[in-house]
Amino acid sequence: MTAELLAYEHVPPGFEILIGNKEVCPGSPGGIWSLWWNVQLSDDPQKWDEEIRAINRLQGKLEAVSRNHRLIRAQMAEFCRVSPLFPESVDILCEEIGAGSLSKPFKLGCEGRNLLDALGYHDKKSMDEQRSHTIGEYRTALGRWLDGAEPEKPIDAKLSGFLGQTTEQKEGYVKDVLTRLESGEPQYERLMTLCEDICKKEMGGPFDTRARPLHCFDCPGSRVGDDKLPECPCLHGTVIDACLICTRTHDGLTSIVREYRRFPEEYILAYAMAINSWLIDEPTEPATSLIESRYMTEEIAADIPRRAIDFLGSKNEAKEWLAASLLKTLKGNQRWHDTEELIDGFRKATSYLNKLSTIV
Repeated sequence: MTAELLAYEHVPPGFEILIGNKEVCPGSPGGIWSLWWNVQLSDDPQKWDEEIRAINRLQGKLEAVSRNHRLIRAQMAEFCRVSPLFPESVDILCEEIGAGSLSKPFKLGCEGRNLLDALGYHDKKSMDEQRSHTIGEYRTALGRWLDGAEPEKPIDAKLSGFLGQTTEQKEGYVKDVLTRLESGEPQYERLMTLCEDICKKEMGGPFDTRARPLHCFDCPGSRVGDDKLPECPCLHGTVIDACLICTRTHDGLTSIVREYRRFPEEYILAYAMAINSWLIDEPTEPATSLIESRYMTEEIAADIPRRAIDFLGSKNEAKEWLAASLLKTLKGNQRWHDTEELIDGFRKATSYLNKLSTIV
């Protein structure tokens, strides 16, 4: 361990504090990380909204918060909707909340100011295992698409949606990608080059890389040279996503960006509805009854609330606080430049937060 959590009684609600050396916390013997950094871009509590304040009041009422609870919230603070683990990452968090302990410290994104990194949880071994897990999921899903199988998991539905109708050319592209994923340590530079070539060919020339998923081609550290693996755990997944979504017929970058956003927005809505229903003790309906889904089958939509509620289990005060934190994270994390999203049209998906914020 290179740092340690400060004793809980000295930590104000809504924050987490590490104590460590100057290498871990530059300029100070201790460092403060706001666990809402990825939702409300400010460490200033005066700028927090009423929902965050209400969740902090829940935390303040708890007699004790265990180290495991603090670690779960630290992992939640990393959450990013474009991580290749999404939406599996939400299942992981629900299961951890239900069990009351950190399971396997997957890196759920690049937010959260690397709190778990500083504590020593995201070491090379765990990151290598996570990368192998991600690559394995993509290989299986792409193989199922080539076989014409119906989507069973969200990643199946995502890749099928990105690729669209089967053509001989698309099958060739997918086989080329699979060739580069056959080993546990794929040739990353070759994968990047293949994806660039596909995107340029399908889009008719050089493309703008200012927005996801195409911006990962210019991400610092993506061009590591000598086929070394990049440090960012998201790059393999996002580059593959870019390759596949470029095979669709689009009217330019704006359309690609809009389509790329659709997948996480659908699952954000589905999981928010499930967690909200657990918090208010009322049954929920599958997201496909509310929207015309492009990346979610009826079976997947029906399974999300069953799985999330089963993971969360019976309710207690600590679980309620963490589940409320997760609901707020799903609602507000990594917004697309303040644009309206699917979840904004369904207030009942976050009705618990609205009710909570009105209680003084």
